Amino acid sequence: MPSKSDNAEVSKASPKDKIKQVQVLERARRILRTLADCPAPVSLHEISEMTEIHMSTVHRLLWNLCQDGLVDRMNNGRWRLGLTFLEYGSLVRDRLDIREKAIGVMQLLFERTGQTINLAIRRNDSIMYIEHVYAPGTGVRLARRIGAMAPLHCTSGGKLFLSDMPPEEVSAYISRTGLAPRTQHSICTPEKLIMEINRVKELGWADDKEELETGIRCIGAPIRDKTGRIVATVTVASSIEMRHKPDWVRHLLSAVNAVSASLGWLAPDNRI
Repeated sequence: MPSKSDNAEVSKASPKDKIKQVQVLERARRILRTLADCPAPVSLHEISEMTEIHMSTVHRLLWNLCQDGLVDRMNNGRWRLGLTFLEYGSLVRDRLDIREKAIGVMQLLFERTGQTINLAIRRNDSIMYIEHVYAPGTGVRLARRIGAMAPLHCTSGGKLFLSDMPPEEVSAYISRTGLAPRTQHSICTPEKLIMEINRVKELGWADDKEELETGIRCIGAPIRDKTGRIVATVTVASSIEMRHKPDWVRHLLSAVNAVSASLGWLAPDNRI
């Protein structure tokens, strides 16, 4: 916690110094975002070009970030995100209240279906996967990487979030994204998406029929808070034909109902 003397020093800083501090933070953020977007370590020169920050400034900021483990310098002189982000990511995930409440029923749902179970929340125009339960060696392909993102209209979980939006927000989403497809099965027209959203509202759960990735099918249902707002989704992912879909849907709805109830939501007539 900053001391009184620290706060006094900050308050004494001139407007010009405060602007410089903001500039430093903005440049550091751009560097970290660039490293996050690059699948492989990158050179100092490449970072400078991509961020449009002078190389000497990039060099100084990288070494400062390196001291806290936010970036790592490889033996070949290239840079990547540091292991501190792995630590922070684990802390964030473990502290998510929804994850704590859902993990038990996710495990039970996995035992009842034998399929991969994913938990996701909404982040802007995508869903973000924050937890999964699967059998090692059999469900790795179906378990979405923690922190991975996927478009709302291409996923069963995402369709649930869309079904919870007012029409004007759905229209704005369509305009922003253009409903870019991920596979040949993806919904890519406003008319089809509206029809699908209405279907999801009627059923209380959603499908993903190879719309995000070819060969993978999902069914999803929503977790609601005490106001009835969807705060997360649980999905059952499978690489096989869903011959047991009616049973899986029943188990899935039971699972999300239990989590929603723990958040204060009571589903009317046992439906989401």
